Amino acid sequence: RDECYAFLLQMIPEDERVANLGSTTELISGAQKVTTSATAFGMHPFHIPMGPEPEVSSFSMTAPTTSQNLVRVLRGLQLKRPILLEGSPGVGKTTLIQALASVTGHRLVRINLSDQTDMMDLLGTDLPVDGGGGGGAQFAWSDGVFLSALKAGDWVLLDELNLASQSVLEGLNACLDHRAEVYLPELGQTFACPPSFRIFAAQNPLHQGGGRKGLPASFLNRFTSVRVEELNADDLLFIALAAYP
Repeated sequence: RDECYAFLLQMIPEDERVANLGSTTELISGAQKVTTSATAFGMHPFHIPMGPEPEVSSFSMTAPTTSQNLVRVLRGLQLKRPILLEGSPGVGKTTLIQALASVTGHRLVRINLSDQTDMMDLLGTDLPVDGGGGGGAQFAWSDGVFLSALKAGDWVLLDELNLASQSVLEGLNACLDHRAEVYLPELGQTFACPPSFRIFAAQNPLHQGGGRKGLPASFLNRFTSVRVEELNADDLLFIALAAYP
């Protein structure tokens, strides 16, 4: 990996390299510092816009491995594509996105997928409502959790992606590719994804946990894949010292 970094850096003119990327040591080691302003958050040279309600987080983003995981996510967010995080159970995939959403002021909606999840759970359906004369049953459309988040321009985390059924994967296709929209035939309406709406997904490797399946390459190509590395002893010591100086 270091050799690849060095080769790519050699392809960039020296003046542009220093001005835009900082030192070679920082880029390779992942020793970037977190920078926050009223309009942007990130690690040089990758930044994302701030949301309306940023909060202070106790999550330690500057632990060595955590900062490397974070900069990979920030790099992926430079493109308007969904982010797929993959790593072992308990490595901190969900927590990392929750912390990033908190400090950048974006509301995060976490959706746990399983083989029992269907598109009605995500997009909505007609439900019985009170009121109406004549004694007949009255129904009204009720938005699902995914559609509500889309309309609000929130962030969505689809957890356990490789446990979802094929019908759910196919139903999400239009949101994940260049169309960036949801069409509901029940309403005859199309809902476009607003600029602030971002989709994250997380999954464990196939061999870790039962019931998981390999997702089609054509589906995975819609994501920017990010490998989340496990914390080591140095990270745990760093976090402990930060929490209890």
